[in-house]
Amino acid sequence: MTEDLKMAQAASRAPATKPVNYDDEVASYELATKQKYQDPGIARRYLRGYAGRLKLSSLASYIIARREQRCIAKALERCSPAPSRLLDVPCGTGKLAEVLSRHGREVLAADISMEMMILAKAAYEGQPGFRGFIRCDVTQLPFADESFDTVVCLRLIHLIPPSLRRDIINELARIASCRLIVSYGLTTRFQRIRLKLRKMITGGISAPHPVKFDVARQDFEEVGLNLTDSFSILPFLSCERLFVLEKIKA
Repeated sequence: MTEDLKMAQAASRAPATKPVNYDDEVASYELATKQKYQDPGIARRYLRGYAGRLKLSSLASYIIARREQRCIAKALERCSPAPSRLLDVPCGTGKLAEVLSRHGREVLAADISMEMMILAKAAYEGQPGFRGFIRCDVTQLPFADESFDTVVCLRLIHLIPPSLRRDIINELARIASCRLIVSYGLTTRFQRIRLKLRKMITGGISAPHPVKFDVARQDFEEVGLNLTDSFSILPFLSCERLFVLEKIKA
């Protein structure tokens, strides 16, 4: 383990700011995110899905990843004023490293998985403005209010059970001074059929907690975020939609 990641792990041991009720849904979140993505094999497989040698089995992941990168780039290009201090959470294996470093003067990467961040080091290393990694749980982020003007949260919310989803959106909004860029899994009739077919073919569930668009919009309104832009990733391959949200000032 590299020294800077050791320091990041130690720095992230912040006391809990609020109690969490670990009911069945929270246990589901624990299994899906806190445990699954800390498996080194799963972390390596996640990276190979979009950055390894192109294979037929990983083609969909590769295409979706490129589209996500383009959509994030477009969202950042349209920001006014331009982003200054960015947080990438969860940063995963560094999929957005180049995009965020190109559009932000300072970038910090955070994730609950040390295994993911170890792999992300290669993507972030040498990028202009990169300020390091910190290990933390998105339910209790160890940052002061409005620490970042822009917070980017990609490919997490579709894994979050309803009992925690709005709390996490609130936590992300708390540390953002200007905007939050976040992806949701949206459910429609077509997506329900697509996800059901995917489960039958692969046996896996890629988006265990998609929501209707109205539910997502209510999440944003409840925590004081105004929807200013959105991007559909790839409707025929993914239920993911990217939202650009501006913080409503009191």
